[in-house]
Amino acid sequence: MSIAGLFGDFLNTFLSVAKTLVPIVALFIFFDVFYLHLPKSFLKKVASGTIMTLFGLTFFLQGVYIAFVPMAEKLGIVFGLMENKKLLFPIGLFLGLLVTIAEPSLRVLADQVEKASSGHIKGKLLITTVSIGVSILVALALYFIGKGIPLTWIIIPGYFVALIGLKFTSSTFVAIAFDSGAVATGPLTVTFMMTLAISIAENAHQAALAGFGLVCIVALAAVLAVELLSIVFSIKLKRREVA
Repeated sequence: MSIAGLFGDFLNTFLSVAKTLVPIVALFIFFDVFYLHLPKSFLKKVASGTIMTLFGLTFFLQGVYIAFVPMAEKLGIVFGLMENKKLLFPIGLFLGLLVTIAEPSLRVLADQVEKASSGHIKGKLLITTVSIGVSILVALALYFIGKGIPLTWIIIPGYFVALIGLKFTSSTFVAIAFDSGAVATGPLTVTFMMTLAISIAENAHQAALAGFGLVCIVALAAVLAVELLSIVFSIKLKRREVA
């Protein structure tokens, strides 16, 4: 691919990211001028970090659009035309795990959770828990898509279980669970997994719309996984109290 092909839509991606960052930066400037009055050394760090974020997100999204989306489409063709649809389950496990672990938003949340909990909830544990949960439901979802089974058979019972699980989940973990669901559906997961699901549905049944719903399932999986983690923490805490 030529340089023009790689960066043909770079300006549009850059402007899209800039539009997202401008309101945040403007709000920070407003509060700094009238309330915070932060030192120049701190403001320099903020400025350099903002520039890094602007170009970093632009390059990241541009890379996703020119590499991961076409890659997902091609893989979807192969997976959709496979005769043995049972193979979609291990494929979904593998891809769901890798894509979720690589999700930048999840790593940011994990770091924040570890800091806020003073190390009580390890960031790596949260990433591992969410990734395993997502991989299991993604595997099931890809199999359903390949077989032509509506994803509502996962979504409706899944959210019903998640609502029941709230009763057995501590308030701290409830907030983390839903935040995990939000960040698990980050740019990498959405662009790759959604494109893959639509491509599988289109090539397996000529019904691209049947591939929608996977992003919802990813969010659900993260919520369920963290709820389960909360229950495990509660059991361990009770055992320590008894001991």
